[in-house]
Amino acid sequence: MNALTARCLPARSRAVEELAEATAKWGCAVLDDPGIAELADQLAHVAGHISQDLVNRGEAAAALEAAVEHLWAAARLGGLLPLVTRHHLNVALQCERSARQGQARPVPAAHR
Repeated sequence: MNALTARCLPARSRAVEELAEATAKWGCAVLDDPGIAELADQLAHVAGHISQDLVNRGEAAAALEAAVEHLWAAARLGGLLPLVTRHHLNVALQCERSARQGQARPVPAAHR
């Protein structure tokens, strides 16, 4: 393992842990030590089944789909290009957070 990879591992691990916690907040059963591809699969499933009760359902789904694309990119890279992998994980986290912010906005009763 080279020095750059060794320096990136803690940040990568933290990002994966944060993504696992975020995935659990969407109601997914997350394994103790999930892989990036597993998290991508779970968030892809969530993106396809976002509640109809959200004002910005499409925006939340699009943000989750973007997160999934970045997770797949990180999964494909594996241990190669650790800085690029970290970038994809960080962008996936930002996308998931954006989707979750919209989750708290239910459709007003008058619009149902």
